[in-house]
Amino acid sequence: MPDIAKYRKVLERLIDEGQELKILTLISRLHPDDIAHLIDELEEEQKTRLFRLLDVETAADVIMELDDISRELILEDIPDDKLTEIIDDMPSDDVADFIAELPEDQAQRVLSSMDQEKSEDVQRLLEYPEDSAGGIMQTELVALDRGTTVTGAIEHIRSRRDEVENVHTVYVLDDESRLVGELPLGSLLFADGDTPLKDIMDKQVIAATAGMDQEEVAALFRKYDLVSLPVVDADKRILGRILVDDIIDVIQEEVSEDMFRMAGISEEEDVVYSGHTLTVCMKRLPWLVFNFFGTLISGYFLWLYQSKLTDLLALLAFVPVICAMSGNIGVQSTSIVIRGIATGRVDFSNLRKLIFKESAVGLIIGLVCGLLGGLIGFLWQASWLIGIVVFVAMFIAIAFGALLGVLVPLFFKKIKIDPAVASGSLIATTNDLIAINIYFLLAAFMMKYFAAA
Repeated sequence: MPDIAKYRKVLERLIDEGQELKILTLISRLHPDDIAHLIDELEEEQKTRLFRLLDVETAADVIMELDDISRELILEDIPDDKLTEIIDDMPSDDVADFIAELPEDQAQRVLSSMDQEKSEDVQRLLEYPEDSAGGIMQTELVALDRGTTVTGAIEHIRSRRDEVENVHTVYVLDDESRLVGELPLGSLLFADGDTPLKDIMDKQVIAATAGMDQEEVAALFRKYDLVSLPVVDADKRILGRILVDDIIDVIQEEVSEDMFRMAGISEEEDVVYSGHTLTVCMKRLPWLVFNFFGTLISGYFLWLYQSKLTDLLALLAFVPVICAMSGNIGVQSTSIVIRGIATGRVDFSNLRKLIFKESAVGLIIGLVCGLLGGLIGFLWQASWLIGIVVFVAMFIAIAFGALLGVLVPLFFKKIKIDPAVASGSLIATTNDLIAINIYFLLAAFMMKYFAAA
């Protein structure tokens, strides 16, 4: 990996000096992703000056890797005819993503100036939800009639080498243009030239429907170790294909989204975000308000029980640790479940096994931590009653917290709500309320029946 900081210093000097030939020589050694990273690091004027020097093919690879700020600056600077040239060199899925980010008037101008067939393909892609299989597929692919010979297929692929990049699979169609098989490129190259595709194709085709959620598509890639995946309509007519590099982007996007939601913030925020400060506050505020009122309720219960347990105020010293342990085990269980749902390893078919396992984990951890807490309570306060109350309360709170951490995200999944929203504030606050009530109700019971003994 090149030293971006070093390249940046050299580039800044060459741009300021107007040394265009030396700039082109320098960036010719770099991958388009590294060029995009460099542009993101430059000053505003330098960003546009460097991008103008790129040839169309390189610019098409670079522009989708830029951050939002750099891309917006470059789009303001670049003329529509140059932008059309760049877009014509991009795969249809990237074009659809790119067009969707343009202002409506500019998007319409670019679409009208593009090749008509590609423009129509892109407009069809824009009709699909952004997070669906149709929204991430590209229309460039190789699909041939099942009667085509191996030699004919190879000649066809060669004739479209400038149009279709990264050919991994040839899709085979029947007489009604329905997908009936597929053939890896390697198998095609080693087959006899006169052999029809129908004789050597794989009839067990894994395909996605256009409306399938991108998380489900990612699960198919993981389960079947796919490099590409065809997308079909209800009649099994092929619409496009999804490549593994797009799925890597999907996985990264879903992980980032879940991390943001688990923290109670919007996935639209970034380390350096350009959104209005008030907008950012409004996105975070609901979760913090929920946490605020949940904490107030916890405080109310503390006050309520304190007035009833004046003889055992020492119990208050153990409230933070019981709440923290219960909340932490709940968030841990929730994180495991959410990750399992995202990767396809957790669903309702293995619900019983998952609940049993996490409950067992909660019971064991609760027993160990409860014994430790009870021992400390006994030694610290010189009271066997406090020791027993701390032990039993911590044991129950941790065991219940682990179970709740499994059930809540699964419930949200069942009612079609993103389970990531069930984490963070919701789990922690709920567990706090439950832990406090278990703790003090148990203490009240123990005092009533055993304090006089």
